[in-house]
Amino acid sequence: MAGSSPAEQREPRVCDGAPDPVQVLRDLNALRSQARQCGDHPFSAAEPLRWDSRLQASAQAYADEMARNDFFSHVDGEGRGLRYRVLRQGYSFRRVGENLAAGPQRLDEVITGWIDSAGHCENIMEPQFVDAGLACVNGPGRYARYWVLHLGRVLRE
Repeated sequence: MAGSSPAEQREPRVCDGAPDPVQVLRDLNALRSQARQCGDHPFSAAEPLRWDSRLQASAQAYADEMARNDFFSHVDGEGRGLRYRVLRQGYSFRRVGENLAAGPQRLDEVITGWIDSAGHCENIMEPQFVDAGLACVNGPGRYARYWVLHLGRVLRE
């Protein structure tokens, strides 16, 4: 990158052309609007998801962390998982789920990979999830892009 310092080049940044919440919800809710089989588990159509800024913030923070520290896992370097991440952003939950992807360049590629994977598909189709937040970062790590989708239902509505 011309004009960027080495430190700036190592910092994760939001993906170029990152999908906006409207596009993310449109794509996820299109999948949820139809019954589908996720591995051995059949799912009926589910209610639409809504965007939650706290889940987006937790997804963003985790995508940044994975890119900055060059790892790809549901557990961070301190041994903490999803519950820690969403609570840290003030999302008190009844239920939460996380889908990760590393490498794909476009949202449609990521969603296709998730819907073709039983566990990821189950998260997308889970009717108890009503909230979603997604982040994509270009990272300095071994993967060009890191994607994090957080899904949940708050403890009390």
